[in-house]
Amino acid sequence: METLDARSASSNIVSNPTLENLRSASKGSILTPNDEGYALACSSWNLTIQHRPELVAVPLDEADVAIAVRYAKAHNMPICVQATGHGQPRHCTEGLLINMQEMSSVEIDRSAKIAKIGGGTQWQSVIEASVPLGLIPVSGSSPGVGVVGYTVGGGYGLLSRKYGLAADTVVSFRIVTSDGEVKSASPESHADLYWSVLGGGGAFGVITEITMRLVPEVPLFAGSVMFDASLAERVYPAFGEWAMGLPDSVCPAIVLITFPPAPFVPEFLHGRSMVIVMAAVVGEPAEASEWLSPIRSLPGAEFDSFRPISYLESATVFQDPVDPLPAKGRGVLLNDLDAEAMKRLLNAIGPAAQSPNLIIQLRLLGGALRQPGPHANAVGDRRRASYILYLLGVPMGPITPEAMKAHAEGVFADMAPYVLSRGPYNWIGEGDVEAVHVEEVYSKDELSRVVETKQAHDPSNLFRFAGVGLLAE
Repeated sequence: METLDARSASSNIVSNPTLENLRSASKGSILTPNDEGYALACSSWNLTIQHRPELVAVPLDEADVAIAVRYAKAHNMPICVQATGHGQPRHCTEGLLINMQEMSSVEIDRSAKIAKIGGGTQWQSVIEASVPLGLIPVSGSSPGVGVVGYTVGGGYGLLSRKYGLAADTVVSFRIVTSDGEVKSASPESHADLYWSVLGGGGAFGVITEITMRLVPEVPLFAGSVMFDASLAERVYPAFGEWAMGLPDSVCPAIVLITFPPAPFVPEFLHGRSMVIVMAAVVGEPAEASEWLSPIRSLPGAEFDSFRPISYLESATVFQDPVDPLPAKGRGVLLNDLDAEAMKRLLNAIGPAAQSPNLIIQLRLLGGALRQPGPHANAVGDRRRASYILYLLGVPMGPITPEAMKAHAEGVFADMAPYVLSRGPYNWIGEGDVEAVHVEEVYSKDELSRVVETKQAHDPSNLFRFAGVGLLAE
């Protein structure tokens, strides 16, 4: 295999970092705004993210990544990294965009229950490779999301009450830092990077490979049940009371949604506001049905889809959109909510049909999420949270990003007595995240530690578009 040093030396990329030498050294594409393929390489799954950098690199291997980073450093170009573009906190309007989509790979050691995953891989590929071996990853509700971005944000997944955070399953990762050097980070090597990146986001470098523990495949009973939004004042307190007594094997959420007249929505739901209780239960159907009965038997229940599923069907639980769409969201972590808090939340949201945010999701945390993983990471105090509250809107027609933001911030303000912190990074927002919100993700000591690691490995703040990189604006 050709080494990074050999390829760099042959192209003079360090001593003479010209665009011609960068292209000569790279196996993947190097694209300027005038090149065919530039617009596609800039595109994100989330269509509100509008990247327009000076240069795009689409690496095929780790050496490509390192060479691109060295070029950017030589020209003091800020760097943005993307695999799928589901939740970029900022638009990349200058510098270098590294699109990791071609670096998708999965190697599984079945006996060790370990997966070695390329930096551009989506969860779907990991699920498809692991399930036939009797294993599953601690992935999220949407298999189309990138493994790395999801994990470094903490990774609050479909079964996290049972198995914890995706960040806690990380054995090690390989990362290209701002000096263009490749480092292998683990609890034993570059431990500062290992701690900071896992829960601290993508502002420390480019992860080219991540090694994670898998868990044995388990029987799952999952789906959802819907209620007309006119019943919300009964369903939400009932959900909260039910959630308080659940075992770790039950991973539920409650969603208030007004369905748009979109092609991916069944016509009979167009324009209708609904409350949906979703859950994935680790267990056999009889036991799972018993735990779900208090919700499924509530008066007014409609469209009950609970059933035994394979993890290959994990996308069907939350029914996250597959095709790209414009969306803007923002979220906070909450402490416990009693019946009065649930009513307060509904009052803060207001009539569902009038909300500029189409989807308001409240996901139950706790369980294994409260337990630290085998090695410490930057998630820290966020483990204490009981819920994630996330508001998501689609800016189109009369619905503006400004209206969605004002509504969400108003809800957060009304719920202030219950708010633990912003974030985590998977839920902090898209496109216009403010530095102050990054600070709110951490305790004072945690913030000091991630900033110290950032300054040690990226003193020029080349990776300024993500996470703690926003603090140096």
